[in-house]
Amino acid sequence: MAYSCTDFVDDVLNNMVVRSWIKPVQYGPDDPQAQCDAVLGAISDADVSLRLTADAKQFYAELLDAVETLTGIAEEHGALALANVVYLQTAILKGGVIELTRDEADNLAFVKDLPSGCRWWQSVKLIE
Repeated sequence: MAYSCTDFVDDVLNNMVVRSWIKPVQYGPDDPQAQCDAVLGAISDADVSLRLTADAKQFYAELLDAVETLTGIAEEHGALALANVVYLQTAILKGGVIELTRDEADNLAFVKDLPSGCRWWQSVKLIE
């Protein structure tokens, strides 16, 4: 028996449901537009997730190139700076921000000197 377009669509949808990338309630069995929207939405979400993951990896690589070791951050800038570096990487990974006081931001300012420092600093929000 030949593999049909319907078989292909069913396999893609079932695979994405198993991976929790889409939910069956997003589409009906006879609604190709809703099926397409669900799949394209999942692909778009995955694309964003991959970009954020790549950004977080790049941040970490630039950071280690600059400081050589994570303990070096704590030794030179203090334990709070090391903790904020971890929080910053998580914020970059999730597409969010960390909130820092002026003193905390000043203590983490070495991040601005990284090759993509201006980009990473966009994930820092100053609070008063």
